[in-house]
Amino acid sequence: MRLLEEKPMLLRSQDTMKLTKGSNIYECGEYAILKGYVACKTGDYLLKIMREGTFTITEECLFGKRIQYQAQSDIHLKQLPILSETNFLQKQASAESAVMYHLVRQLDLYALPVKERVMAFLYWIACEIGEFRYEKCRIPSVLTQVEIANYTHCTREYLNGVRRVLIAEQWLASEKGWVLLDWDRWGAFIYHIETKDTDRKRLSIFC
Repeated sequence: MRLLEEKPMLLRSQDTMKLTKGSNIYECGEYAILKGYVACKTGDYLLKIMREGTFTITEECLFGKRIQYQAQSDIHLKQLPILSETNFLQKQASAESAVMYHLVRQLDLYALPVKERVMAFLYWIACEIGEFRYEKCRIPSVLTQVEIANYTHCTREYLNGVRRVLIAEQWLASEKGWVLLDWDRWGAFIYHIETKDTDRKRLSIFC
């Protein structure tokens, strides 16, 4: 099974694969994440980040090798057997549609001003992998500041400046990491971003 590049390490324990952060998953099929996080990306665009659950890697006919599935942390992964070809083809079609949706979302995200772009990115990541406690949502420490800066297409210094502004405006907690305060306020602001440009009828870029 072709699962890794040269550098990352793979350990097998019966049917469970243990991949180190940075390992790429190549083979078409359905997988179950038992522990950790997997990023779906293309170039400098993060399309989706996934935690425990299942996902499908499609054949290369539509996207070629442009779409990457990469361990965003040390992970435990299992490839699931294909019990029905028809069912798997349906899952492939669904996965391809999801990738197209996320590609469009990235284009919409890139069109936003930097502050709104950072806020939209944080909200989107929080929707996918956030840990909620009352009105707060903590984003697990699986993305570095450099990665967040790259994915929001700004410098690390500019990102730190935006972070300070968001803390001062009480969007973020001042503690270490990324903790979104007042989740309902975030939701209302993101809804405003979604709907303010109604003439263009942009697709929703959020969860």
